[in-house]
Amino acid sequence: MLQKYASFVVNNAAQVNSIENGLRTLTYVLPGRFADAELASEAIYTLLSFVGVYHDKLLAQAAIKGLLVDKQGQPLKLDPTVFNRYHGQMAHASDVYRVAAHVLSCVQYAEKLVEMVAAKRLGNRRRWQVVTWIEITKVVLRLALLRASGQRMVTGAVVPEREVDPGSLGSTKHMEQGVDAKKQWKGGRSRLSFTSVREILQQAEGNADLGAFVANSPQNAERIAPASSLMHRLNALGLTGELLFILRPLIYVLSMRKLGANNWRAWALSLLIELTSRQMLRSDINVPRTLERDEMARRKWLFVYYLVRMPFFEQFTEK
Repeated sequence: MLQKYASFVVNNAAQVNSIENGLRTLTYVLPGRFADAELASEAIYTLLSFVGVYHDKLLAQAAIKGLLVDKQGQPLKLDPTVFNRYHGQMAHASDVYRVAAHVLSCVQYAEKLVEMVAAKRLGNRRRWQVVTWIEITKVVLRLALLRASGQRMVTGAVVPEREVDPGSLGSTKHMEQGVDAKKQWKGGRSRLSFTSVREILQQAEGNADLGAFVANSPQNAERIAPASSLMHRLNALGLTGELLFILRPLIYVLSMRKLGANNWRAWALSLLIELTSRQMLRSDINVPRTLERDEMARRKWLFVYYLVRMPFFEQFTEK
């Protein structure tokens, strides 16, 4: 049954993607239409997040097997980003990393829906208990990722992003006609297709020197480097900063439960922890690599949320 569904998704990727986008649009117009509309909207959005990840995985696997073609009928070639290479290699090397990454992603997709259900069905007090346990779960999973990665920064998203754009795919029904078998070499064991040496030479505009062709093809070092070299291993200072960043949301929730959601001390404590964490990591990582630079930029934008958190929002932003 799953095999038939996977085949349907691969053969109708563009149409399936259009349906997903249409349903996502629906989640923006549902709130306020009927009772529990917000809850229904969030449930649909959460379900689509899970389904979208599964569909992306199916398309990526099909591309690796040479089952997808572009608009010109040529086999689709994946060019994994540094982000995808890092998390893909880490997941392949460590079962703990793979399981923790997928569970954390599931928690991130579903946490808002769970909180809304808890608030509606269990009351505000029990809601905060549920939120606390969600944050505890995320802390445990992030600590597992930190250890499994060899004490490297834990990024916001921890599973590979979409690698195949359904809109760029051609019809798989005419794949055989669109691909010249002589231009492809298929491995007998892996059954994966690769560009033949003859085709590479032809693409080199008649240059018969394969070495010169390879030498003239510039390579990004991070695209061929092992995952362990894509992020620095944190020293004591950086590790302390990363631990503070991981623990910060849980500390914020606990302080709000104890002091109140509108208490300035809870707001200031969270901000202080985040600033301290950032300074420690910047001091440890003198020359950040691409993933670290992107993650630090993402964390910098997180400071904007302090403008819309109570009590700052009520006393300044709203006015």
